[in-house]
Amino acid sequence: MAPADGAKDGGGAAGGGDQLSVVASGFVRLMASQLAVRALTFGMNLAAARHLSPEAYGLSSVQFYLVTTTILLLSREGLRRGCMRVRDESGGKGGQAVPLADRVLSVSWLVLPAGAAVTAAVCGFALWRSPDADEAYRLAVVLHGVAAMIELAAEPFYIIASAQLRFGLRAAVDTAAMLLRGALTLALLLQGRLPPALVFSAAQLAFAGVTLAGYLAFGAQLLARGELRPRPRRWDAEDRQTLRLSGVFAIQAAEKLVLSEGSKLALVAVESGYNQGVYGLVANLGSLVVRLLLQPFEEAAFAAFSRAGTRAASDPAERRRLARALALLSRAVALVGLLAAAFGPAYSYSLLRLAYGPKWSETEAPAVLGAYSGYVLLLAVNGITEAFVHAVLDAAALQRANAALVALGASHVAASLLLVSAGGAAGLVAADALNMALRIAYSLWLVRRYFAATPEFSLRQLLPSRGTLAAAAAAAAATAASERLLLGGRRGPAPLPRVAAHAAVGCCALAAVGAAAWRCERETLSQLRALRRGGEGDGGGSGGGGGGGQGTCAGAGDGPPRRSSGRRKEA
Repeated sequence: MAPADGAKDGGGAAGGGDQLSVVASGFVRLMASQLAVRALTFGMNLAAARHLSPEAYGLSSVQFYLVTTTILLLSREGLRRGCMRVRDESGGKGGQAVPLADRVLSVSWLVLPAGAAVTAAVCGFALWRSPDADEAYRLAVVLHGVAAMIELAAEPFYIIASAQLRFGLRAAVDTAAMLLRGALTLALLLQGRLPPALVFSAAQLAFAGVTLAGYLAFGAQLLARGELRPRPRRWDAEDRQTLRLSGVFAIQAAEKLVLSEGSKLALVAVESGYNQGVYGLVANLGSLVVRLLLQPFEEAAFAAFSRAGTRAASDPAERRRLARALALLSRAVALVGLLAAAFGPAYSYSLLRLAYGPKWSETEAPAVLGAYSGYVLLLAVNGITEAFVHAVLDAAALQRANAALVALGASHVAASLLLVSAGGAAGLVAADALNMALRIAYSLWLVRRYFAATPEFSLRQLLPSRGTLAAAAAAAAATAASERLLLGGRRGPAPLPRVAAHAAVGCCALAAVGAAAWRCERETLSQLRALRRGGEGDGGGSGGGGGGGQGTCAGAGDGPPRRSSGRRKEA
């Protein structure tokens, strides 16, 4: 039986190169899907924002977002991550899909009763804390709960598809669902017949319906091909271990909710609907890079790290390959984060003025968006390091990590409440950045312990070179000076020649950073290109392009020259 979409990339892979190929192929598919979808949905959301007041925008981007995210994260994250570690012990490549799918399904169906309980609790709490809300808002909360349950019904087949590395299916379903949600939102807003709260609910129901239909079709294909045979059976030791591990991940998901959404919870608790809308607009716009590039990369990396982690636990050579994979992926996402941090602050006002008009650009939104641009760099690094840690730690280590995350979550909530009262939306971004920095420090400590017996590994390898960092810092300084000199403090419209000159400065600075990255990160870029072609360059060719720039740019991410040479030979 030929492995279907993406399955052959992960099944039976024996080396770090195969796992990196999984990341590359999965990331490219998800990124291509996200790129097309985000380009269209960004235009739809931009048009929708022009028709909404900040208060109405805050409903969708903050309040209803929290309802949906809380339900989905608490209900499915634990089972999703636990079932991703399911192993097939049959040893036959061709027969791997059948026992893997059955084993995943036997545990993952528990997402339905868990989701029903969480949905009732979350929607009940949202209605209880808003006794004076109008009927449209109360109905919208209930409809968002229904949409979450519809989406959860697709979860068992989503987990099977992810475990079999079928990234193409994920890309297709996500594309269709997000396009329909964006188009329906804009169409209903333009009609003006429904209150905004019910418009958002109808769009979310459509998104959930398409998601369920797509994964039910995938499940029907598995049944037709005999790859899935659902039948009652007694759980064995591996099923019970998967459930225990899912419980650990579920606790971690609750902590993740507080860690990642604590700022929005604080915002809803103490800030007005207007400030919620301003923060929601900035968060949606500022996280565009995260959702487009970093999230698909993180999900693909977690899938590959999970499949390689078991072999690396007992094989030093496999652990060295895993170390190289982590270093490569970390440097790649750090380059993306550096671009956002270097150019975002100086061009946030111009972007908001051009895209959303003076209604948004003359508020605190430009300053908040500029701060969020720096926060993207922290998100990029944390996404890969935490994906690695969650993929390779055993259950006992995950429980210890949960204890540390409890403390981090408590500090995040406290910092959010304090800083939002002092600085509004900008204070929320500062609290998020502080929390993310602490999470990075903790995950790096765990990474260092994991590779303690691998002398070739150094945390410096996770960073871009000093030359790239210096170029990004110089670009940030140049564009900030250009904004002050040419735009005069970002108040009101500037003359077109000054705006054009400021844009030209940014283009020149971007070209300089690109040239520095091409010279100093040549080995990283060469390996990424090899992965894009299917991983054939992970062997002797993986370092073939690295010699040209390493002598001049060696630094934070490159390690000592002798050690770098040894890694290339060993690859």
